[in-house]
This record gives sequence, structure tokens and C-alpha cells, in this order.
Amino acid sequence: MLLINPAIEKFGGILSRYVPVGIPVGIGTITAYLDEKGIKCNVIDEEIHDITPSALREKVEGLEKPYVFGITCLTAHVARAYQIARMIKKEFPDSYIVLGGNHATVVPEEALGISAVDFVVRGEGEEIIFRLLNSIRGNGDFENIKGVSYRRNGIVVNNPEAPLIPDINIIPNFPYHLFEHPKYDMGFITSSRGCPYRCSYCSIRSMTGATYRYQSADRMIEQIDILVNRYNQDQIVFYDDNFCLNAKRVKELCNQIKENNFHKKVKFSVQTRADNVLYHGGEDLVKHMSKAGFTHMGFGMETGDQNLSNLIRKDETIECHLETVELCRKYGIDSSLFMIFGLPTETPAHRQKSFDVVMSAKVEASKYNNLIPYPGTPVYEEIKDSGRVVKTEHWANFNSVLAMTTSIFDKTPLPYVPETCSEWELKRDIIKYNLKSFVNWRLIGQVLGHTKGIGWFMLPERWWAKPREIFEVIKIGFTLLINITVSAIPLKVSEPIMEFWNPGYKKRKRIKSYDPDTYEIIDWDKMVVKEKHILLKNAKKEFKESGGFSISMQKSEKSDFSPQS
Repeated sequence: MLLINPAIEKFGGILSRYVPVGIPVGIGTITAYLDEKGIKCNVIDEEIHDITPSALREKVEGLEKPYVFGITCLTAHVARAYQIARMIKKEFPDSYIVLGGNHATVVPEEALGISAVDFVVRGEGEEIIFRLLNSIRGNGDFENIKGVSYRRNGIVVNNPEAPLIPDINIIPNFPYHLFEHPKYDMGFITSSRGCPYRCSYCSIRSMTGATYRYQSADRMIEQIDILVNRYNQDQIVFYDDNFCLNAKRVKELCNQIKENNFHKKVKFSVQTRADNVLYHGGEDLVKHMSKAGFTHMGFGMETGDQNLSNLIRKDETIECHLETVELCRKYGIDSSLFMIFGLPTETPAHRQKSFDVVMSAKVEASKYNNLIPYPGTPVYEEIKDSGRVVKTEHWANFNSVLAMTTSIFDKTPLPYVPETCSEWELKRDIIKYNLKSFVNWRLIGQVLGHTKGIGWFMLPERWWAKPREIFEVIKIGFTLLINITVSAIPLKVSEPIMEFWNPGYKKRKRIKSYDPDTYEIIDWDKMVVKEKHILLKNAKKEFKESGGFSISMQKSEKSDFSPQS
């Protein structure tokens, strides 16, 4: 099987030449899972290699026919996924194309509307793809596999949902050896899956509901050992959506890190919720983490205004974030705050307030992304008919860093602009506040001095002695200078100019008569969340009793099942 990570543009946009790329965790994990079961897989990541017919022909050499291609689909890159699917079908007409990932899970009908696509795998893909591959090879019937969507007589059929993997410790260690390209930042581990909170904008809940599963400390130590002793990594980031939910498991990991002396060899960074740190573990947890070599924590505060935070159902306070940052600082742990601009009912005053709160916290770094109303999330349901959402072909503009990684003159529309501001006003603020956060003498010194930092951007060694690198640095510097200059022009002056440059800005002006109190919130479907929990609970029971779990449809499910158009 050939597993593909599509990219509609290189990560980092105008900075992509000097921004290390994160390894595509999803296709890497599936590759490891299938390899352990004796299925040969190759991978291709478009962040590194352009996907062309010749590149595909090279990658399928030695694979079993008929070829099976698996393409992961994030909303931001699904347009490219569909292009690649068509390319594959033209080059290999007898092949099978399987789409998976968050986007395809939520809108399988859309994915199967692309004639080149044969199957959609919904939810966690490891076991479903294994069973689907067996059925393609003649060992079983894909119509009996839960979590699979396909077409029957032109009608889309969504088989019942499959349970999540009951114990993620059965997933083999990540195959770092497949991703040894120097562009990759290899220092990462994913030690858990899921998050039980109800943030209205978070697409991960569409995959995992309110469940949370984590690997044992022993498994994590195995992977740390690989990264430190085989790949000489001295900084490791935990990619978990919520690392500190279970304080007991974090402390156990800290103890084993110290027992193995890894705290003397590597610095660890995590992304987690502030309230989990402050209330689940408190000072004792932070102290444990500090002694074990944890030097950085990133928190998704999203906004500095409590009313907006409540609107998106963060269920934690601004004060909690500030207290947690202070607690981390007490034990020598740096913090970053990640923010979202363009939330429903948000005004320019809210954005200024958010920036002021972040600056008052004196964190190591901050980032301001534009809101992406991912399909399947409550926020998407809340605003999809507001007239303030613009979706280009196949969601190509649904990119959370759209404003900050392109030229300020780029005409790609933001996916959503609240009624309380204009599109140019929002884009200008996103660029302005990111530049205010990042462009300072300390950061410039780190970049020019070849220093790895948080969310790092690093020039190659002796870049100043290489004419091509000097040219690229000047080009990036010029773009940033233009962005700084234009975003600093007063709105009354810049908005008419930018509307002349891009008439599309006129379509989403601020609505002066809009009343924010009329905004209606929609919560996650409790029955869907409950169903995921029940499926996982039953799978855990089955796994405990038999050492395995079933994703086959039962007779009762087949009799109740009907296709969906």
C-alpha cells in the first residue's frame, strides 16, 4: 500500500524554506501497524516530495497489485487530495483509492463524490484499513467492515461506526526510519489520543468523541530511547492534544525519564490545557515535570476575553491560564499561548484585549491563527448559513495560518469573518499582532544565530556565505517589511486602498446593526458522543477477554442498515 500526505502548499508559506516540517503522524502510524501484520507499505509526503505520476510510479515499485493508495485528508489539504486521487486513477486505472482522516470522516459523501475515490475510512484507520486491504485481496467482504464508506449502484453507503482502538499500546512504535529526510523535525512523540472537553471549534472530537486513551510510560521510554540514542535528538515535543489530563501517568513518565537519565540529555515540550496543569496536578505536577527535563508548555487560551471563551465552550478561565504560566515560570518552564482571531461576535477591541493579556503574561512565544470552522464542529453549524463563510473549491482556503504565512496582498479569502468586523480589518489584525509578537531583537538574534526555539524558524549554518540563501533571506525580509508597513497604516486609510486592490473585501464588511446577543450556540451531539463512548467501552471489554476486538458488522446491524444518498 502507498500512503500519501498531500499538501496544497508547503508548510510555513513564505517561510517554508527555513521552517522544519512535522512528520505526518497519521500515515506513519498506519504504516507501522500494517507492517507488523506483514503488509508492505511505502509513504510519500508532499511537504518533502512533489507528487507527480513519475514519483508515484517510483513509489509503487515492489508493492502488490492491484495497487492500493491511502490518502490522508485534512480540511486544509483536501483539495489537493482530490487532485492526487484523479492523478492516480488516470495513471493506474485498476488501482483502489482510499481516503481517510478528519475531513473524510466527517463528509464521506463529498469524498465519494470524487469518482476516482473508491473507499472512505472513517475514524481511526489502523484496523479498518487492515481489514479493508484484506477484503480487496479477496479475504473478506468490505461491505461487512464497520467504519467503511463506499458506493453501491451510485449511492453512498456508510457502514456503522467502528469502535476506537481499545488499547493504543498495541500500536507499534512510530517508524521514524521512514522519515529521515533532513527537512523533518524528528523530535516528537504522540503518547495519547483524544480529549474529553467540548471546545466548539475542535475537529479532533469528530474522531474520538469525549474519550481519552494513553500509552504506558514504558512505551514512551522506548520511543524516547530511539529518538535520543539513534537519532541524537536533544529536544522532543509531545504532539498530544492534551498531555496533562491524567497527572498520575505524567508523574510516572517523569519518574522513568529520570531513572533512565534522559532528563540530562533532552528537553521536553508539551501542549496541554492550563486547567489540567493547575487543578489536576498543581505545583507538585509542575515540579515533577521540571525535574524530568520538561522546559516548555503550550496552552490554547484562544482569547483573552472570558465571554468569548465561554461562547466557544473552552470551560476554563483566562485567570487560570495566567496562574498556570506563573506556576510554570516558578519552576523554570517556559510557556506559549496560542490564540484564535475571528471568533463569532469578536470585535477589534477583543483582539487588542487578547494581545494585551498575552503580553502581560510575558510568555516565551504566542501565535494568532484565524478561526477555521471545520465541518462537523458546532461552530461550523452555528455560522454556516450566516453569509459570513466563504469556501473556495474543496475548502482550499480553510487554512488556520492563511493570513500570517502569505503576503498581505494575497487575495485568498479568509474562511470566516464575524459580523462585528470587516475581512480586511480581521486580516490586518492577524498580521499585525503576529508580527508584534514575533518581530523583536531576541527572535531576530535566534534566527540569525541558528538557534532552535519554540515554533522555530532557522537559517542553515553559514547562510551568509551562500548567495542563494542571502537572496532568499532578503526576499523573506522584504515581504515581512511590506506586511509590517501595510498593517501599521490606520484602518481608515488602508481599507479603501485594499478594497480597491481586492474588491472581494467589500463582500464582508462590518454590519453596524448586528446584535451579538442574537448569536445562537449549538453544542456537540450528545448521542453521537455517547455512542463513541459505548463502542469503546464494549471494545475494551472484548479486548480484555479475548485480546482482540471486532469491527465486523453483526446480523442485527445489517438488517437495520440502509444506504445513504
